[in-house]
Amino acid sequence: MWWLILLALATPATAQRPFCDFGTGVTAVRDAQARLAVPVTGLVTGRETGLAIAATLEAARATFAACGCPRLTDLTDEAARLTEQSGYEASAARIAQTFTQAGFRVRLARQAMDTNGCR
Repeated sequence: MWWLILLALATPATAQRPFCDFGTGVTAVRDAQARLAVPVTGLVTGRETGLAIAATLEAARATFAACGCPRLTDLTDEAARLTEQSGYEASAARIAQTFTQAGFRVRLARQAMDTNGCR
């Protein structure tokens, strides 16, 4: 009967996903948050920055999905879609607005990481 206790204690370790690089996802989200806070200086620069941030967030989303973090996956996916959309906006003001919306979702992801980790 004592072996059931050992099995119960070992289960969380075996439930972890192999090749989960959670730290890389955290770093990508922090980088995206810092880049989203920089003011948009022009249309072309804003578009290029938006597409670059979208790629960073997409990498974070893939990392969180591989780690089995559904909430973080959803939040980074929403932010990645918004920043990708900014690559096709018609004005720098609209890009700035899109960055603000994406920044909100990235802040939610950061809060989720800080309070709950990978849940």
